[in-house]
Amino acid sequence: MTRAARRRTSDAGWRRDVLGAGFRCRTLDLGEDEEGPLRAVAVRCLPGPAASRGAAQAAQRRRIPVLLIHGWSDYVLDRRLMLHLYARGFDVWGVDLRKHGRSLLPGQTPTAVRDLSEYDAEIAAMLDLIGRDRPPVLLAHSTGGLTAALWAQRRPGTVRALVLNSPWLEFHAGAAAREAIRPALRALAQRAPTARVLPRGSTHYTRTTHALFGGETPYSLRWKPPGGHDFPACTLSAVLEGQARLRRGGPLAVPTLVLHSSRSVFGLRFRSDMAEADIVLNVRTIAAAARQLGPSVRIEPVDGARHDVFLSAPAVRRRALESVEDWLRELPDIGPTMTRDVPPGRP
Repeated sequence: MTRAARRRTSDAGWRRDVLGAGFRCRTLDLGEDEEGPLRAVAVRCLPGPAASRGAAQAAQRRRIPVLLIHGWSDYVLDRRLMLHLYARGFDVWGVDLRKHGRSLLPGQTPTAVRDLSEYDAEIAAMLDLIGRDRPPVLLAHSTGGLTAALWAQRRPGTVRALVLNSPWLEFHAGAAAREAIRPALRALAQRAPTARVLPRGSTHYTRTTHALFGGETPYSLRWKPPGGHDFPACTLSAVLEGQARLRRGGPLAVPTLVLHSSRSVFGLRFRSDMAEADIVLNVRTIAAAARQLGPSVRIEPVDGARHDVFLSAPAVRRRALESVEDWLRELPDIGPTMTRDVPPGRP
């Protein structure tokens, strides 16, 4: 096979992504459900000119993969984070889960899922794309962090490590409250799966993160709307069931780093200090649940961090990234391969 033919084969199905230059995406067929066809969308960070893309893809097989998994009412959007990890020597991927972001199709209920194990199809498809001989680091946020932890708990050996960014490991009010409401919510999810069970959230988080309102990150307000999408009963039930399974599933057999803000701030009225706190989840609940994940878990509170730690103010983001990099360098099968300040475009 000629070099040009190999490049065409490796590029098959990939197209330019909405994140712009240096990013490619492709659709993953997941079959269908009662609302019609299902898909996920894979995203890859591949800086450099298109003419050298085939060679870059081959070279990136020597890099350790990192797979980003987003949270609820979210999508893979952090171009800055992905380029940073690429410059540190990683092969960087992301996936928009079914009914989120790039994957959302007309007529679908945004974010609806009956069980978090349904996302196994997306993760398995991504592992096939990355290469089954190349277990990745899963870098997962919020509900995605719960999904990633459940995957690693059930399938030890398929991933190298977990970096969980404000993971939704437990119900805000704790395990007892979760168990009190879980049966009724499960019944509602079976009877009316797409019924909205929570009121729309406030726009406070968007005001702290989006570039239009003083934050540092431009993102789609259609795919990640202020206040979030309507929260379907089936999805909230799936989250609570997943939290219960994680709690009783035993310790994780994979090195795990949990990052979260050092404090939570809640309120109906917007306050300026909400830009330096988690205004979505209770960080005490996150930390308590993280301590139960097993002996190989490190928990790092980050002063001034937002719910998505990597969408925090620049100085806070730098500290969080330094914590991740220092921790990864301590891992024997990752640290020796990491580099510093590799210019984007040079594999």
